[in-house]
Amino acid sequence: MSKKLTAPLLVLALFVVIVGGSWLRVFNDYWQLVFFYIGVNIIMAVSLNLINGYMGEFSCGHAAFMAVGAYVSSILTVWLFAEDKVFGPPVLPAGWAIPLLPVAIIVGGIAASIVGLLVAIPSFRTRGDYLAIITLAVNYIVKSAIENIEFIGGPRGFMGMKRVVNAMVGVFNAPWVLIWTFVGAIATIIIIQRFISSTFGKGVTAIREDE
Repeated sequence: MSKKLTAPLLVLALFVVIVGGSWLRVFNDYWQLVFFYIGVNIIMAVSLNLINGYMGEFSCGHAAFMAVGAYVSSILTVWLFAEDKVFGPPVLPAGWAIPLLPVAIIVGGIAASIVGLLVAIPSFRTRGDYLAIITLAVNYIVKSAIENIEFIGGPRGFMGMKRVVNAMVGVFNAPWVLIWTFVGAIATIIIIQRFISSTFGKGVTAIREDE
């Protein structure tokens, strides 16, 4: 078996076991939450390995960028598909949340990329520990900003996604959170593997060798 296929196939096997078991109620809500965090951390670890591993640069800002993407996609999803006291009635029928949730996730990824670009511009001329210091500061800036924006939950966190999940389950009963989380994990692994094998990916590894 090709090494490039090993990781995606392992996550796919994990996906089948976890989603199937959750669908059949073999795993209770607690274990489903644990599996959700496993999927999220697979995405974060693989993404972090691109910068810290393949590129050889020590970045501490992934939590901040991930938070930006998560909040943007969650707010967009709640605004579109759920009744909310802040955002009002849903713009689109709840059933549309099932196929359109990946679109909201992509929008969140674009927002995180824009914030990452804004951080990258002043970081271009830094080396070594300075990148870590800049990205660590970004973590605290994003954390403080989120905690002080009351309409998205402030320090309590954003609670609106539960209504979207309930709406999706009401249309078709399935563990949608786990399904999209592990689809995202598999897609992340495949995309980063293909990126590293590309011309741009070879440029990334060349940065590590140059350092």
